[in-house]
Amino acid sequence: MIVAIGSMNKSKIEGVKEAYLRFFTNVEFIPVKALSNVPSQPFGLDMVFKGALNRAVNAIRIVNADHGVGVEAGIYSISDRWFDVQVTAIIDRDGLITYGLSPSFEVPSFIVEKIVKGEADELEAIVDEIYGVRNIGEEGGFISLLTGNAVLRRDLTYYSTIMALTPRLEVNLKLYNRNSKTH
Repeated sequence: MIVAIGSMNKSKIEGVKEAYLRFFTNVEFIPVKALSNVPSQPFGLDMVFKGALNRAVNAIRIVNADHGVGVEAGIYSISDRWFDVQVTAIIDRDGLITYGLSPSFEVPSFIVEKIVKGEADELEAIVDEIYGVRNIGEEGGFISLLTGNAVLRRDLTYYSTIMALTPRLEVNLKLYNRNSKTH
């Protein structure tokens, strides 16, 4: 199986690989720069889902792969609280699309306010400034700083990808009304 990963982000690549290798053997992974066609900091679940799907579609168009995988992180609100989530979209050659979400974690409201006010383009820039780090999104992610490395961004990608793969697992094909073993 050839899997085109629509990202060059190390944490996303590692999480996707780990999830696929949990269920499949003989997988070749090809990371590619695939555009999300959403703002660098997506707000709202609809935009996060759209970014993930766009990355997956663009990845499978770039590489003649069996699966295109897109992972998009974004922020959504419930009442007056803000949460960070990663969404994975998987598209295959037949056009079947499946989605999965990671666990979410609350983002301090002052950070979201800085993004809304235009003081930064995305969460990573503010977190890098606050913690005095560089490119935290490529490493453990904001979640690693919040949890003392108990959870890493790679883990969030792993879980969102596992959730997107769930309807494709042979044991679940009948549940999701899938007829082919390749889905």
